[in-house]
Amino acid sequence: MIIDLLEESVEKYRGKIAVCCDERNMTYGELYIRILKLSEELTAKGVKKGDHVALLLANSIEFILSFFAVNRCGGIIIPVYVNTGANKLVSIVNFCDIKFIISSKQYQDVYNAVTREVCLKMQSIFSVNEDGITECITLAEAPPLQEKVYESSECSNCHDLAVILFSSGTTGIPKGVMLSNNNITSNAKAISDYLRLSPDDKVLLVKNINHASSITGEMLISLYNGCSLYLTGDLPTPSLILQLMRKKGITVFFAVPSILFTLVRHRDFKSCCFEKLRIMNFYGACIGCEEIKMLHEKFPRVNLIYSYGLTEASPRVTYLEGEELIKRQGSSGKAIKDIELFIVDEAGNFQGPGSVGEIAVKGPNVMLGYYKNSELTKKVLGDGLLHTGDYGYRDEEGFLYVMGRKDNLIIQSGKNVYPEEIEKVLGSCSGIAEALVRGESDSFLGQKITAYLVAEDESSTELREVLLHCRQNLEDYKVPREVYFVAALEKNPNGKTVRNQEIKI
Repeated sequence: MIIDLLEESVEKYRGKIAVCCDERNMTYGELYIRILKLSEELTAKGVKKGDHVALLLANSIEFILSFFAVNRCGGIIIPVYVNTGANKLVSIVNFCDIKFIISSKQYQDVYNAVTREVCLKMQSIFSVNEDGITECITLAEAPPLQEKVYESSECSNCHDLAVILFSSGTTGIPKGVMLSNNNITSNAKAISDYLRLSPDDKVLLVKNINHASSITGEMLISLYNGCSLYLTGDLPTPSLILQLMRKKGITVFFAVPSILFTLVRHRDFKSCCFEKLRIMNFYGACIGCEEIKMLHEKFPRVNLIYSYGLTEASPRVTYLEGEELIKRQGSSGKAIKDIELFIVDEAGNFQGPGSVGEIAVKGPNVMLGYYKNSELTKKVLGDGLLHTGDYGYRDEEGFLYVMGRKDNLIIQSGKNVYPEEIEKVLGSCSGIAEALVRGESDSFLGQKITAYLVAEDESSTELREVLLHCRQNLEDYKVPREVYFVAALEKNPNGKTVRNQEIKI
């Protein structure tokens, strides 16, 4: 059970601060007592083993309480982004067979959509705060009240479905990724193995809490290791993040590269002291060598760690840290504990060092499958390996190099081009804040490489400088045929650039 990770820390660190959200503190002992209380209330309201329970909650203590309480009841946790549109929420509720929604009064306008539409399996919507259920909206007759809360060992086993997460892909409709208790707990322990956290650490979580990287790679590893987890329900602006890091003495920080670069360019950055910060783990997009060097210069005493993963792997797969980030330019590192990496060709044959193919993963972290999509599950997991859809290769020492998404591949004049490689080069160009590269339809070339750039400021970069930088760092056929400067690029809730976004020039 996922809650076992927390229970180990409760025994050791009962009186220590477990979580702090917007000046509200809760010790491990207080957190656990409230989880027990909420799980008892949920059981009394009809939540039982196997029920699908949506968490419509932002970054908050209430999310953490609800997450563990549902897991203790044996329910299936389905985190839902709080700013989901009304029609989209109704479709999620129906598709995922959700019976219960846990939310708070501030999102009443969002969940009210469910009360107005036909949601066949919905029974109740609960509003909660840190003291438990404050309101219950009953939509259908509930089953008879149960007399007790099941103990962890009774209500589930490690291989039972525990969580359904929506993949944070940027190219299409998210898929429901089914993860078991063991998928998540094994990955949390493997991440802990390379991070080497201590109970003295203060972990800052600013990304949306509904994603695999936030849940497993930040929330759970913090609580499993007896750390103090800091989060905020406010919009995580660069100034607020810097303020929290300084004021709270943050020692461990997780972020996607776009957040890191926004921080170092912020006007308050130079006045901030990061003497207590010791680990900065980034993921979501690989970055170039020059950018790595820049981060080393900005954070000279911090251990920089890059991680590669995907929701289907719970999510972490590899890591690379410290000087290796510069020494092994472009690498995503080696597999974390208990995970095996393979490179396979189109026929499924294993490839040796240096050969490019699809990256495949094997380990206890690999998902159970996609919810209500047996065809895709068979395609991705059919041979006992998780086929990631990413292309890359391994060197003689086993270090992984990710070249790009199979789905993103651009074929220009018969040549295969991965846009991620070009984006790295563009990102290392002086004056460029963000880059998106796509293959746009072309009657002569088939596809033409097109780049959309966000400049750091209006006068920071000229087009000829960008093209010269590309020619110096890429093969000629990889230099973008068209380059456009845009005001901004759309991001998904996890901070990744949406690849198929509509861009007005």
